[in-house]
Amino acid sequence: MMFRAARAACFALLLGGAAHAAYYDEPRELNVAGPYTQPASGMVFPETVRNFKRTGVVSYNSERTDESADYEWTVDGKTNVAVTVYVYPAPADLGSALAQALPQDDLVRVWVMLGEQLFAEEEQAIVELHRGSQVVDEGETSLDQNGIKYPGFTATFRYAEDFFGEVQPVRSQLVLFPIVRGKWMVKYRITYPDSVDGASQATAFMHALPWTIRESK
Repeated sequence: MMFRAARAACFALLLGGAAHAAYYDEPRELNVAGPYTQPASGMVFPETVRNFKRTGVVSYNSERTDESADYEWTVDGKTNVAVTVYVYPAPADLGSALAQALPQDDLVRVWVMLGEQLFAEEEQAIVELHRGSQVVDEGETSLDQNGIKYPGFTATFRYAEDFFGEVQPVRSQLVLFPIVRGKWMVKYRITYPDSVDGASQATAFMHALPWTIRESK
């Protein structure tokens, strides 16, 4: 019974809420050099991560709470793997609100339910954008950061698109960690030609990029 009440509270928080930052009509490319720190979260996007080079930083709203960084692994002048890392708030500061409102046992179960819902919405957006896409695999995952094991969700899609000037079959991974440091979400979009072993490179990238996100207060 308590879990049902917690679930109802969860959806009320999702629908209600907090004021949002004003989103730009078009994402804004930032002119940055050296390591870039997202002001709102403290997340640092370095210029290089292993053999990946940062190619751009994008801000989506006026409060700089929703930003991303693009990275590419290039071999002989040809991009083999492209990774975009997004850091943005959970809906309506939901992580902090739930942590304050619910017992620990219910919090874990509501968090799992919320994470699945948010991930399903991300999956649906990809399917709608890339008609004819196939879901190759999907499931739960985790990532160790600073001694903490963060649970998340992952899916791999296969479709044809223009990948840096050549239309070809590609694989595109979606990896989402829904609640990080109390209020943030970390998302990875990884794309590579079907003929390239991009999955191992993507995994190495994720393990090599430290999360410097500040704990929510």
